[in-house]
Amino acid sequence: MRRNRIMAVTGAVAGIVMVAAGALTVWYYTNEADAFAKDPEVSAESSAEVTSAATTTIQTKPSASLADPDMTAVSNTEEVKVSDEVLSDSTTATVSDKTDESVQDTTAAETTATEQTTTGTTAEQTTTTKAPAKSGTLDSISDLPAGKVISSEKIDTSDLGKYFTSHKISKDGAVFERINGKSYRKNDNISLSDLRYLKMLHVNFNGEYQVGEMIVNKSVAGDVLEIFKSLCKKKYQIYSMYLIDNFWAGSGSKSDSASIDANNTSAFCYRSASDSGNLSKHALGLAIDINPQQNPYVTYKDGKPKFSHDNAADYVENRSSDTPHVITKKDSAYKLFRDYGWTWGGSWSSPKDYQHFQFG
Repeated sequence: MRRNRIMAVTGAVAGIVMVAAGALTVWYYTNEADAFAKDPEVSAESSAEVTSAATTTIQTKPSASLADPDMTAVSNTEEVKVSDEVLSDSTTATVSDKTDESVQDTTAAETTATEQTTTGTTAEQTTTTKAPAKSGTLDSISDLPAGKVISSEKIDTSDLGKYFTSHKISKDGAVFERINGKSYRKNDNISLSDLRYLKMLHVNFNGEYQVGEMIVNKSVAGDVLEIFKSLCKKKYQIYSMYLIDNFWAGSGSKSDSASIDANNTSAFCYRSASDSGNLSKHALGLAIDINPQQNPYVTYKDGKPKFSHDNAADYVENRSSDTPHVITKKDSAYKLFRDYGWTWGGSWSSPKDYQHFQFG
């Protein structure tokens, strides 16, 4: 009898212990679940034990925009040395290996983006990387003179951005020697530090790749690089692209006229606007003239057009978009400049300045 009582008591105690242990276990997991819900970091710390249904996407920071060329990737720290000799189709400039600052455009194709997606215990990773350079192509055109024609086999069309660079103009550099006292002179409106020398690739009237150069305001340098890179991709034809100093004729207005006679595309020149005593947008590096022979400056008197350049006679009234190199509102240059906030002189009532794009 006593033995039966002992066994009964022992069984009861064991039952109580088991119930208590079960309650403790339930309490523990309940608290853990609450803690997990309240603290998201529990997910990361307990990933080996807890299977998550959440999806995480991680993307690297994209390259800096060209809106401010001083914030873009710097390709080298040498200074461009360009001869101050006048260039023509039969002459070349001497360019040394030194450059002051080269700012190189970074396109979407160059951006390396890594996306990683994790669901539960399964991970999938996709990486997009810059395509390798085309074998035998040029890495840069910074050491080539404006006007230099380049075989298409030498151009890496998958990475055109490396052929569009922006450089500060140093007072002890060859570019400054070319422009000082000509297109640039000390003044109260624009300082040398406000300007950038651009080296760019363009397609000439023969459909060949050709080296071009231009000086613009640093505030628009990035946009100008993007615009002309897009035009180059489209094989948009530009006859030539030299600094206006290559056609210097003693004054800004006379040199502008000489540049137009040569059908040269240019930008900066510290001078007054045509038929006006006001400062031109060109004087601030905020205007660009493209293919001026096919896109002349025209004034009207009694409804009759008046123009100054005989080479433009066939294009004064023939403004059809089907005519080669004529800029209209259907033109790629017009659309690109408009998209970047520039205005077109061809939209003016009088004068009509079909070659002219300006910012601000």
